Amino acid sequence: MGKTWIIRVISLLAVSATWSLETGYNHNISVISHTSPFLTSIVPLGLQHGIIDPRSEHFLLGNNAILKCSNKTWSEMIYTIWKINLDGIKCQISSSNDNQNLNTCNDGKAMLNTSRGESYLQIPGFSKRDEGIYHCESVYKAGSYISNIDVSLIAPPSVSAWLEWEGRRQVAVCLAEGGKPAASISWSEKKNSTSTTTLNLDGFNKVESRLVLPEGIAMGNLTCAVIHPSWEEVHMVTPETFIPWQLVIISVGTISIMAILGGLYFTRKHICRISPKAPQSQDYVEEVEPYASYVQSVNIIYNSSADQFT
Repeated sequence: MGKTWIIRVISLLAVSATWSLETGYNHNISVISHTSPFLTSIVPLGLQHGIIDPRSEHFLLGNNAILKCSNKTWSEMIYTIWKINLDGIKCQISSSNDNQNLNTCNDGKAMLNTSRGESYLQIPGFSKRDEGIYHCESVYKAGSYISNIDVSLIAPPSVSAWLEWEGRRQVAVCLAEGGKPAASISWSEKKNSTSTTTLNLDGFNKVESRLVLPEGIAMGNLTCAVIHPSWEEVHMVTPETFIPWQLVIISVGTISIMAILGGLYFTRKHICRISPKAPQSQDYVEEVEPYASYVQSVNIIYNSSADQFT
């Protein structure tokens, strides 16, 4: 009976040890596999000296982005792994102190070192396609550091403001377009305003705020304030008078037609002034000459008869 109890205890201990090794919860295990093309680690999240740090990082459009997993140098490091998930597209960049390096991203991302020997990940020309979750795991001699970094883009919006008419009401409009994340708009006049935010297909935001103006408001004092994380200061914009493009086309067309009609009138009048008078017709002279000769002959006969009687 006593032997049977001893055998059962030994079997339970063996099963417990085997389960601990398979599930990776043995706190004394840290394994680097060199048989796989990926540098793979088995570091339990409950490691005694481990630090878990979820955080967010934001980078301006077009800038070179730098991500650090830890501030340890390679004199203390064992390995660092970056596992990147960009909207379902996954890749990995890793490096170890025995020169087991790997990069499957093939898009310019690379692990580099500072002059002090600290490792960091560089993302050249940050753009929207680089947004995603960057999981980093750094193991050093005294413990480990694990972080899930939510990396996103910051893009400043273009801002404009103008005045327009809605029927008999004058409305001030303030527009912040192409920003990421969406901008915030407020007015100097503490009146009721409406704002709409639209997410464009390219992932950037359009924010429009409309303010119905009361009668008698001083337009020179009206401003809209735009706030965005990419700016250190608030952008203040004064609305300008908006002229509809239809009115511009009508005005330009009217001026063009008047210019053409005026040119035609001037040209016709000028031609009439410089045109020479038409010469007298020779046929008319020839028709008159017989009548003049007849009158002259009659006069001669009449004069001769008068002389005879005197």
